[in-house]
Amino acid sequence: MAIQRKSARQKQWQVRDPAPPDVIEALGGSAILSTLLYQRNLHTPEEAGRFFDDTYPAGLHDPFLMKGMAAASARIARAIAEREPIAVYGDFDVDGVTATALMVQAITAMGGNIRPYIPHREREGYGLNSGAVEQLAAEGVRLLVTVDCGISNVAEVDQARSLGMDVVVTDHHTPPAHLPQALAIVNPKQPGCAYPYKQLVGVGIAFKLIQSLAKQGIRAPLRGRDMLDLVALGTVADLGPLNGENRVLVRVGLDAINLQQRPGLRALIKVAGLRDIDTTGIGFGLAPRLNAAGRVDDAWLALELLLTTDETAAARLAQELNQANRYRQELTEEAQKAARAEAEATSKHTRRIVMIDGEHYPSGVVGLVAGKLVEEWHRPVLLLERGPVESRGSARSIAGFNIIQAMTACGDLFVRFGGHSRAAGFTIETRRLADLETRLLDIAERELPDHLLVPTLWIDAEVALPTVTWELFQELAGLKPFGEGNPQPLLMSRGVQAQEVRAVGTRGQHLKLRLSTNGRRAEDAIAFGLGHLAEPLRKYPWIDVAYTLELNTWNGSHSLQFQVRDFRRATKIAEPGG
Repeated sequence: MAIQRKSARQKQWQVRDPAPPDVIEALGGSAILSTLLYQRNLHTPEEAGRFFDDTYPAGLHDPFLMKGMAAASARIARAIAEREPIAVYGDFDVDGVTATALMVQAITAMGGNIRPYIPHREREGYGLNSGAVEQLAAEGVRLLVTVDCGISNVAEVDQARSLGMDVVVTDHHTPPAHLPQALAIVNPKQPGCAYPYKQLVGVGIAFKLIQSLAKQGIRAPLRGRDMLDLVALGTVADLGPLNGENRVLVRVGLDAINLQQRPGLRALIKVAGLRDIDTTGIGFGLAPRLNAAGRVDDAWLALELLLTTDETAAARLAQELNQANRYRQELTEEAQKAARAEAEATSKHTRRIVMIDGEHYPSGVVGLVAGKLVEEWHRPVLLLERGPVESRGSARSIAGFNIIQAMTACGDLFVRFGGHSRAAGFTIETRRLADLETRLLDIAERELPDHLLVPTLWIDAEVALPTVTWELFQELAGLKPFGEGNPQPLLMSRGVQAQEVRAVGTRGQHLKLRLSTNGRRAEDAIAFGLGHLAEPLRKYPWIDVAYTLELNTWNGSHSLQFQVRDFRRATKIAEPGG
């Protein structure tokens, strides 16, 4: 049911359809759990069973079902056996760095002669570049394996082949119309690939490649589980949907992270002040620090951290990444303020697509800033660091508008680009920026309807506040791990009274309150970023509230806490006992 009033966060609310009675009966669980499964396209007991039966390794597909895997695996196996020099070429984000670390760790353990290469964001940009290809060939590399990149590098793959290198491309980004002429391409999204699960990220595909080598009988003093901490990090950081095979890999990977057997991760968890790591801990604690290296310094810092076996080195590298992350936060805040001011001064932020460029926007943070501006303006945003000859930028989009398809339609304008439906990176000649903006606005005029530009809060289920119990919390927790494609359930209760309302935080930026209906039990709640509404809420305390359920631990005791995502004036006040 659509609800048209705006809320504290200036959003319209829409409650998703509940499961039909026949689906609830078939699934055999509670109405709310059946509804959540139904919303995840799990409509039968068999589909639900596969979702919950996420055992490792039984829940994984045969890697040889992936197109190109047999050829890639055979060539790498020969290189290992003959001690040929191999280079693994990764991207500078968490997915690329974890995929690179995984390949180095596994192939070294298998007896291979492998070296990593991660390009510098500022000097080299995204993807394969001709200077790096020439350097690797001069150093004697005869097999070049890409991870999390390469699918769009037609010219660079041709160059590598002309210099005597075989190239294996492993990537998860949307393939362009013309694929590179590599010895093998391993990407489940490529035409003709029958692999059942298409949503692996770069590190997931790298893991499948190592699995294929193990299936050939190449032995190593290493188990698959020993690398799944890296898979979980990269998958969550790159917003891989947490369903299907990703769900299996991340669930087991979280266990591996919490064992803290990797010295670098142990040190990073410590400096981040984290304890039990879940997907939130990765997304907001570990991934930003690992990403900061490639954004404001050199991604080699993150790679070294993940590969080091030395505790002292791990502690030093973790501190360096922590400092880089603080600097990244400062740069992001400054760039966001500048971009917001520039767009609002010219009303650019009201266009269907917002494109902003300038010399003062560091390319290392343009993706982060674009993402934050998408949240503010609810429309696709492209932000670029303008250069005298070439400019580098990132694009972020909204649900329903595929940004990589739009960019592909303008593909002749780019030096290089790549990405997926919601995010992309690109390099373009500066003289072509105006043409790009004009063509993207034309595409948006045709393909981005008005209703997609309205910020909407999608609510999974409406429940009466007294029915929210420990039993419900435990039932919802069975859906973990939460993340992209399997979001934490967002519940809504009507006619709730806000009590003991106060602003908290260093600047009073958050709301602390208790929620109750008709004087019955009051529940602890927190609303981040809404502290400025404390006084209005005290004056009119009856609200409809949208929230997720969290476990609050303090001094060894546990309690439920409602994390308020949004609220609005009540449409009705709950009846006694309701």
